[in-house]
Amino acid sequence: MGESFRRLNRRRFLGSAVCGAMAPAVIQGLAARGAEKSPPSERVTAALIGCGGRGTDLLAIHNDPRCSIAAVCDVDQQRLAAAKTRIGGGDTYQDFRRILDRPDIDAVLIATPDHWHAAITTMACEAGKDVYCEKPLCRTIDEGRKMIAAARRYDRVVQMGTQYRSIAKSRQACEWVRNGRFGKVNTVKLTHPANRIQAREPSRQPPPELDWNLWLGPAPWSPYHPARCHFTYRYFMDYGGGALADNGVHMFSVVSWAMGADQTGPTRITATGRQAADNLFDVPVEMSVRLEFSDPAFVLQWEQGEGRNLNLEFVGEKATLTGFWDFQVTAGQADLSPTQPQEFHLPVSDNHSGNWLECIATRRRPIMDVETGHRVTCWSHLGNIAYLLKRELRWDPVAEQFIGDDEANRLLSVAYREPWRV
Repeated sequence: MGESFRRLNRRRFLGSAVCGAMAPAVIQGLAARGAEKSPPSERVTAALIGCGGRGTDLLAIHNDPRCSIAAVCDVDQQRLAAAKTRIGGGDTYQDFRRILDRPDIDAVLIATPDHWHAAITTMACEAGKDVYCEKPLCRTIDEGRKMIAAARRYDRVVQMGTQYRSIAKSRQACEWVRNGRFGKVNTVKLTHPANRIQAREPSRQPPPELDWNLWLGPAPWSPYHPARCHFTYRYFMDYGGGALADNGVHMFSVVSWAMGADQTGPTRITATGRQAADNLFDVPVEMSVRLEFSDPAFVLQWEQGEGRNLNLEFVGEKATLTGFWDFQVTAGQADLSPTQPQEFHLPVSDNHSGNWLECIATRRRPIMDVETGHRVTCWSHLGNIAYLLKRELRWDPVAEQFIGDDEANRLLSVAYREPWRV
């Protein structure tokens, strides 16, 4: 961390606030009064790595009075130039290692494809940077454990970017479930549209503005095709894991919070799917995943396919709560009044990146700490492994190993292409 930030006056962040309970009204009030940015010695100097659609959204943190973006990085020079224009300046790099070499940069925001998350996060922690890493946290379960180890070894604040823990509607729905408003919830149902289909096409030369070798990084070598790059990378198992590892992680985050499952995972997993003929992408187009949990005991059912919408349903003994953006009771009757003072309350964050900045100051763990991010990301990887092996799997969520299944355990990690390591 830069020397200037080590001298940060943290008293402005303390008082009654705790990590996961920042006061967004204070920040909004500062903005409303046209408050000046904090002096340079009191601001987090950050850099963005990955300037695509999600990365561009993360640049909004440059407007937070506690943070400034000093540099942006992307293997695509066109996206790099657009990001620099958006923040009105800053240094640009194609190679993220140049950012990690800079002692004046305190923290990094990572919005690269999934297969790069673990390597950049662990290297950033080693370089003394705090990290905001987009979901899913990692490409494999082994990577997630190594990311946690790096964060703890180097005492870094690492937040996974699934924003639903910083949305009031989601928090309220989770509190309703935790407080038994619908009776005991034994089943949670998730639905999602199908993964994409694209006809196979020949490979081609990468465009001159793109460093394709660096884009691939630790992933296996493959000739360039535009559908392998940028947003649609997620439909290749080498780089992502389909919608199950994309929106699925957002949804699993909400389910885990509502069910009190952040420190555990499923114990039995089954999955089926359908591939499309002549599809350039290798994730299944449609998918059904069943995750059985023991403590707490419930079943999570993921159904993905044509004609399905993005939806989440908590099926309780007294009532069913349905929604994702907005929630409503669709069966039975339930009290949807705000959480009462005597009831269970979850930690409060109404600004996900703001919560990260506050925790950088306090050195407390953020609302979606790296370990919790790893846990909920695991659910998607377990579903994909069960699909690939086409049989029921038994999982030990404490040891994070499949029980009596060497073949499945070999899929907990992947070999990295030289010279990359994690």
